Amino acid sequence: MNALSTVVTIIGTGVILFNFIFASVLSKSQNSILKVFFICILIALLESVNSIFGIFLPTYIHTFCFPIQNILFLLDSFFWAFFFLKVLKDEKSQKNLKILFGITFTISAYLLYSNNITQVSTQVLAVINICKTIFCILYYRNLFKMISSQNLLRDPIFWIVTGVLLYSCISLPIYCLNNYIRLQFPLLIARNIFSISNMFIIIMNIFFIKAFLCTTSQHKA
Repeated sequence: MNALSTVVTIIGTGVILFNFIFASVLSKSQNSILKVFFICILIALLESVNSIFGIFLPTYIHTFCFPIQNILFLLDSFFWAFFFLKVLKDEKSQKNLKILFGITFTISAYLLYSNNITQVSTQVLAVINICKTIFCILYYRNLFKMISSQNLLRDPIFWIVTGVLLYSCISLPIYCLNNYIRLQFPLLIARNIFSISNMFIIIMNIFFIKAFLCTTSQHKA
């Protein structure tokens, strides 16, 4: 990795660690949605720590780093699907979520099996982010039906989903075009372009911090 990628990864890990500590405290509440969200944060932290090991341990990146990262990607998609199942309670949304997740997980697992699990597959990340984007759209569709009955700026779920949507939409074309970018640009430029997706992981986690602040405000009220 180049210097920019390393700095972004380290900063991102710090922000995710902060969120993990925050989430670990809030997950002790009776809110089942926050408990699932805590697991999503934990998986993100493991992904980030695994990336740091890959940066500073050359032998690790050629043996364990990529297989572990790919497994974490699949776990990430599973628990985010579980999160949205907790958020969207109506029968139609539940059915759509289950079908979409089943298709996404199957395609992702097939791509990893057919392409080589010992390499990080940006195709898998693209498929997962398409799934997350649709999950978010389903959330907003339901939200617009009852938008007048709640203050969105004080709703932690709104901030969580908005962060996920922002990251998924921005990083999706980067993941889809990653192989093309690597062929058309020098390696350093290609890696810097890829770092943009990691920058938006940081921004997504800043949205999560806002969600935590909304949650603590609700507890004090």
